[in-house]
Amino acid sequence: MSLIVKYTKTGNLKYISHLDVLRFIQRAVKRAGINAKYSEGFNPHMKTSFGFPLSLGIESIGEYFEIELNEDIKPDDFVNKMNSVLPKEMQVLKAAYSDDSRSLMSRSSYTEYLFNIELINSDFNKLNNLIKEIVETGIVFIKQKKNKKNKMVTKEYNTKDFITYLNAIEKPGKIVIESTFITAETGSMKPSELIKVISDNGFSIEYHTILKVETLDENKKPIL
Repeated sequence: MSLIVKYTKTGNLKYISHLDVLRFIQRAVKRAGINAKYSEGFNPHMKTSFGFPLSLGIESIGEYFEIELNEDIKPDDFVNKMNSVLPKEMQVLKAAYSDDSRSLMSRSSYTEYLFNIELINSDFNKLNNLIKEIVETGIVFIKQKKNKKNKMVTKEYNTKDFITYLNAIEKPGKIVIESTFITAETGSMKPSELIKVISDNGFSIEYHTILKVETLDENKKPIL
């Protein structure tokens, strides 16, 4: 069985890439003296797999990876060994064995984010109306990406196809937005694209932060 591991990515580590995170974790496993399983062949690599990449600049307290081991280690011991060699910005929160044969990506159906937004001359009632429109009737937004011929193509999408829940809470000096995004291997909406939708619909955002809170399965339950 594989070990499913939940970890954080905060502070300055929010700026390192997905590939760097993979290397970071694998080196930590080696430093912790954990006997991981490796692939066979001329270029053996540690048998680890990760969830969907986190956008640069976003902190997370709900990241996951899966690792195959050659030793029967208790999940709590794995957590303690990893945290002894990891920095405070990346700590393992919990671990558990799993016999689910699906990949982490196929198990990840939803993502919860927390937005902290500072608006210039904010109108909370107007924002609530916009949030209702984003989820219920939807607002069209544009995504650009390269096709197989490496040409930039533009496509229109609707927010209601990617966001299932939005809730705004007014607090002193800022507005907190709770959200649940649909995650799929075929594509999803980036948190930064929600920020752009809000900006493009009459709101001047002075400052914002985004925190990924959790990764959820098809039943909207945490992966771990």
